[in-house]
Amino acid sequence: MSVALQIPFRHHDRDGQVSVLVTKVVNGIDAGFDILPGLPFGPETAAGYPSMSATVSYEGAGYRKLTGWIQVVHTRRTWDHANEVVASEVDSGPVWAEADSPFFAHGYPAAIYDAPSNNLNGAHHLEWRADTFLVTVPLRSRSEPITLLASFAWGYNESADPKTAPSIVAPVATSRERWHECSEVLERGFPAWRWA
Repeated sequence: MSVALQIPFRHHDRDGQVSVLVTKVVNGIDAGFDILPGLPFGPETAAGYPSMSATVSYEGAGYRKLTGWIQVVHTRRTWDHANEVVASEVDSGPVWAEADSPFFAHGYPAAIYDAPSNNLNGAHHLEWRADTFLVTVPLRSRSEPITLLASFAWGYNESADPKTAPSIVAPVATSRERWHECSEVLERGFPAWRWA
């Protein structure tokens, strides 16, 4: 399974395009799971889960190229006895969270990679969805608002049943409405930043 998506955007009066690719992990070592410290599972168990990468092409140069990625993950975990836990949180690595940074990645321009797997946490079923946002990055201070440039959603489902393989949800471009719907999560998690 491999699904590609192209999303145009405009930034500082220049055109750009996001290229998204979601594929199925065939080998956890090829996906880099073997270099992640402290994982509670081996890289071989990542096979069958989704792998997402997105790159940016952009006509501008220099400081104009600076962009970032912010990802908000929504999970619904359910148990056989009908209990469920629903949560939404900003998805940043431990290093960035310690630095009070909401960014999953940033660069000139930014690229992003994510490969979630084995996230049941004791539940019988998980629906995992991500809203992935290409955004501006403040150039001089946190008083500059972070604004949306382009966005897409993707995800997967997994089950505790070993006979049921993870099912991947193909990426789709999303509207500015999703950015607004996630604003409460962003503002609550990172109140020191300005959100447009």
